[in-house]
Amino acid sequence: MLTIEYCARAIIRHLNGDLKLFESYRDKAIETYHREQCICSIEEMIPDRTKKKLYKLVN
Repeated sequence: MLTIEYCARAIIRHLNGDLKLFESYRDKAIETYHREQCICSIEEMIPDRTKKKLYKLVN
């Protein structure tokens, strides 16, 4: 969601003629987009063997 906000701000700044601020918002949008693509759930990072041990521990 933050990526879209930065894109909108970049477009507005470009239309107003402020190219320096446009480039700043564009770069932030690209950076947040790449960060959002790297997000994975904790469940995906835990090996199956460890999950089974945790389930046994809880039950």
